[in-house]
Amino acid sequence: MDTTSLLQTTPLAAGQCLHLAVDAGTVLVAVQGDLRIDEAPRWLADTLLPVGRWVGEGQAHVVAQAGWVCVSAPRAALLAQVQPAGPWARLAASLAQWLGGQGHAVPGKA
Repeated sequence: MDTTSLLQTTPLAAGQCLHLAVDAGTVLVAVQGDLRIDEAPRWLADTLLPVGRWVGEGQAHVVAQAGWVCVSAPRAALLAQVQPAGPWARLAASLAQWLGGQGHAVPGKA
């Protein structure tokens, strides 16, 4: 698998807010510096709740729902964005794991 298309890094300047359209399962990593990640708000009963958190250097956040997120940095930072594998890749991985656990030969695995 070509992982270069799955990983994207973006430098952020101090005070910058970056708006990203992401899929559910996208992993956002603070490679350098601290980041504030705000997802779209969610409804709880009749109350709209903000969804956001601080991610320190070396920490990651997995986006729960597809949509827009705002990533901001109080100081210069570096964001890494890892896209989730597509449904066919996940299905193939699950099938390979199941076949491997059943004692069947899986092509490409020793």
